[in-house]
Amino acid sequence: MGLKERLQKQLETSDTHKNEKLRTHYYAATAEMLFTGLETVITRQEGTVKRIDQGRGELAFSASGLDGLATVIMVGSGRTAVDLFLHRDGLLGPDLEKWIDAIYQELDATYRLKMIGTREIT
Repeated sequence: MGLKERLQKQLETSDTHKNEKLRTHYYAATAEMLFTGLETVITRQEGTVKRIDQGRGELAFSASGLDGLATVIMVGSGRTAVDLFLHRDGLLGPDLEKWIDAIYQELDATYRLKMIGTREIT
């Protein structure tokens, strides 16, 4: 990651992000299971879950120097998407890409990963 990306105040995952670490992950799990997993991961990273709205598919959280929003949506055929949006107040502070990568790594270790972005996992 270059200096320009490191200084970004916000990062968001998507299916087609140019950085593979920032592509949406799809799991063979229910939304409820993934909300539980996200709570666990965020707590382990010394973050605080501020709000969970399963009806909207959102989990809001904060940690030292950042705020985040996880979106969990069942997209069909046994796949549930997890997208992340992180924001920090200043140019310097927590590495947002590392936060996203750590969340995805823990979820990947707990739930069966089906897709990253548009690429299927076999």
